[in-house]
Amino acid sequence: MNAKTVFLFLVVLLFVRPSVYSQAMLTSAANAARDGDSLVMRHLDVASPGSAGHGVVWDMSGADLGKRCILQYAADSCSQTAQGQYTSWRTVMHGDTLFLTGFENRHTLMEFDESLPLLRYPFAYGDSICGSFHGVGKWCDRSFMRVWGDGVTRADALGTLILPSGDTLSHVLRTHTLRRTWQASVDSVRTWDSLCDVVRQEDMRDAFPNVSGMEPVIDNTYAWYAPGWRYPVLQVEYIADMIGSALQAVVYPPDSQMELDYDMENALLRQSIEPKGGFHFIGDDGDSHALIPRSFNIDSSAQVITVSFMLSGSANVSLQLSDSSGITWRRVAQTFDSGGAHSLIIRYTGLPHGQYVVCITCGSDVFTEKFKVS
Repeated sequence: MNAKTVFLFLVVLLFVRPSVYSQAMLTSAANAARDGDSLVMRHLDVASPGSAGHGVVWDMSGADLGKRCILQYAADSCSQTAQGQYTSWRTVMHGDTLFLTGFENRHTLMEFDESLPLLRYPFAYGDSICGSFHGVGKWCDRSFMRVWGDGVTRADALGTLILPSGDTLSHVLRTHTLRRTWQASVDSVRTWDSLCDVVRQEDMRDAFPNVSGMEPVIDNTYAWYAPGWRYPVLQVEYIADMIGSALQAVVYPPDSQMELDYDMENALLRQSIEPKGGFHFIGDDGDSHALIPRSFNIDSSAQVITVSFMLSGSANVSLQLSDSSGITWRRVAQTFDSGGAHSLIIRYTGLPHGQYVVCITCGSDVFTEKFKVS
């Protein structure tokens, strides 16, 4: 192995290793739920959460897929709802933290006035977030109650997931949410408004009843996130109370998630995980070099696109922004005197709405990525 080959190998290694571990992280740009997204769900006949830790392999290839359902996300300026399997879960983002504010199904309605933190962005292996919650609820429109409890979410595992389809996903991050819920009936009320009045008047959040002898409902929810997919690809929920327990597992197939509109963050991430080889070119000195695309970030507020990449040596790199008809609207170029990590920015201020493509040109090779101006 000559010195030049060793150099190129080290450059690729320096690029790939940090990116692999940075991908095993949940971020709001790549993983926050979006208004209007629809996901296909397939039930699993059986699924065990498996073990926690680093380097775990979860093999679900032997599980059979059940019926097909749809999970629909909707949002307004304050909150978000995920609706599927006859249940709606309501959440809200405050700063970098996602909170659970309540849920509703055919039998139960719960509203929290003290919300439970579920996730914080970014969220990586080893991270955790915890908190408490309190609220009111009703069952079958006739039994009113107040509920309270606590919960903790941990990114407790990192490994490889084999889906029932046989697809194998690497660098998968698993989160585990453990929630304990106590509830007490309020027999003196018959309407939702009077229930809320009782809670306010007695300030029940500071005067919880004695829980000795009371058994909480225990909810363990596991979710597997693969880099390049916005939503979990697998979710397992295990609920237990004093009466019994129930296990439910669903798959959100990766191929259906690829159909999400304008999810460029994850499309680029999938490309970076499975590179198509170096983008080789002949430099001015006649030597062979390589360009490796690293990231493609859009700042919609500043209307700026930043393209990051790795170079193994000096090179001239240009960005060209064109529309679907081939008309070039913007172009920037720069000569880099050394290899390593570099970036270029290109602005799209003032462009008409529509589909565009950014071309990264390095010698005779071109890397392209689409984006939309709306």
